[in-house]
Amino acid sequence: MVAEPLVVGVDGGATKTVALIGTAAEILGRGESGSSNFHNVGTVTAGNALRKAVVNAKRQAGFRRRTVNTAVVSLAGVDSTGGFRIARRFVRKAGVAQHAFVIHDSVSALYAATKGKPGIIVNSGTGCFAAGINQSGEYVRIGGWGYLIDDKGSAFDIGMKAITMGYRMMDGRTPITSLIPLLKRRLGVRRFDQILDNIYSDRISVEEIAQLAPYVSRSASHDKVCRQILEEAGTSLAELPCTAARRLRMTKSSFPLAMVGGVFKSGRHFVEPFMRTVRDECPKARFLTLQDEPARGAYLIATKLALGRQKTFSHKDRWLQKVVN
Repeated sequence: MVAEPLVVGVDGGATKTVALIGTAAEILGRGESGSSNFHNVGTVTAGNALRKAVVNAKRQAGFRRRTVNTAVVSLAGVDSTGGFRIARRFVRKAGVAQHAFVIHDSVSALYAATKGKPGIIVNSGTGCFAAGINQSGEYVRIGGWGYLIDDKGSAFDIGMKAITMGYRMMDGRTPITSLIPLLKRRLGVRRFDQILDNIYSDRISVEEIAQLAPYVSRSASHDKVCRQILEEAGTSLAELPCTAARRLRMTKSSFPLAMVGGVFKSGRHFVEPFMRTVRDECPKARFLTLQDEPARGAYLIATKLALGRQKTFSHKDRWLQKVVN
């Protein structure tokens, strides 16, 4: 009896990489590793993280020596033609499957949330983006252009605003805040001005700045400046799903809006402004928390490709043909 082909779905982000392995019928193993955002860690480290996550998934499933037929690798940071070209190159070198496809991480998160049905997803982690599909199978992605261009509403945005507000307080432009001792402690400096030196000499990474966000949210109950940072971030993030809804002609429709990412754990000072701003433009949006991790979306797409359906997607999945590389 011929064994069913193995498939892998990978979600590779700035913080961690998750791989799910199995067959078209069921997921059999899960593996994790570190960051595979090649913009932050380089292509060699990203490829190694990808390989390690798949190896760990195979080990858990008991398939250490079996070849994977199809892998769909969902990556953060593939926001341009050049980015996809670089990603395909290091994914191919990683050798995780006979056939490997690269997709933007918005696609896997969206598919995990909607299973191809109309809906919108908004993700706020180290960076942020929104993506959606409508009844006609049209797909859009909004944002996700990186911290130097536009990641308003992300953990990096919150962390960077905290640092900014600390310096504004030193100038006398912002009310007294607990941020200065907090930031000194979290960033390991004795003098606050050392943070400036470390930022401009690249001794503080994007991830380290993003990791400040939970501390801002914990201080929000007693610190007005922290509350202001979170409220501004929540309002800014709402622009992404609202724009997706406009482009998909869904602002008057009822649709699920799945909220993904660690920043949504920041509490009401972030979540309430976000939801209020979305409701102003999309009053029928139904807010929900993503139940399946984004790697499952990549896995489900991989099962379709492994079964030879990439040229015969159903109408509701036809948009995938445009985004699977």
